[in-house]
Amino acid sequence: MSGEPEVRKKVTPRNLAAALALVFAVQVVALWITVLNKPVYDAVGQISVGPFTGSAPTVSIGNALTLVVLVFATTLGLVWLIRKKLVRSFKAVVFLAVAFSAFALTWFTIDGIFSNYSWYGASYVLPLELAIAAVPAVVIGYTIFFHNYWILSTTILGLISAEVGSFFASTLPLDMALFLPLLFGIYDIYAVFRGPLKQLVSAAPAGALAGMSVKTGEFTLGLGDIVFYSMLPSIALFYLRPLNTVLTLVAVDFGVVFTLYLLTRRRLLPGLPIPMALGLLVLAISFL
Repeated sequence: MSGEPEVRKKVTPRNLAAALALVFAVQVVALWITVLNKPVYDAVGQISVGPFTGSAPTVSIGNALTLVVLVFATTLGLVWLIRKKLVRSFKAVVFLAVAFSAFALTWFTIDGIFSNYSWYGASYVLPLELAIAAVPAVVIGYTIFFHNYWILSTTILGLISAEVGSFFASTLPLDMALFLPLLFGIYDIYAVFRGPLKQLVSAAPAGALAGMSVKTGEFTLGLGDIVFYSMLPSIALFYLRPLNTVLTLVAVDFGVVFTLYLLTRRRLLPGLPIPMALGLLVLAISFL
């Protein structure tokens, strides 16, 4: 899911402001979803994602590494599909992954909203929830297979990023929630400069990456990047105080702006290392 900012023209303050506004909007939505779903997450408890079980920090590191390896393998598979010119199959894989996340997490969020109303037990509530949750998946399918209306696709992909970032922050064990952006920040450097992500961006035909990135001004931001931009402030909100949330958000966004500014010198840059380093530093100080 991770990607890289890309720019083709000169970076201007207007372009930076547009990109920052998008990131900030996604972060605010993620924080709202975190607050909305916190009672449910507190009741359900944390979930184990990965093959290892237990409460030791090494277990969380192992599971986080497993997710990085899974993303690496998936990216290799996508590169293979592009090189074999199986563009429809490529789009189908991207659609299934993104649409499933969109449907499941939107349903969960809508269910949390509807649970606050006295008519929640009515017979029509579940079909209504399913219908609403299907909308983002349908829009993603139209965006990937037919036409990419950038405002519509950016809105839906931003919502999905907020939902996934909030879900990771609220349900993963805390140490894994902190290890994951750290490991993906390191992996992002390799993936962009030497790894399969660079090959994917270079080889993919125009429009093939519609479900994996969002366009804002002259910048293209990877969907995975926006997920982690929203995840760190959500961690702060879930475990700490509002002030820690604000500081974490400011640190991440400063890293985003600095990364985008560096694109005056390069066409492609990894979008995670600097924002993740700054955000995790603030979180580490806050927890300590």
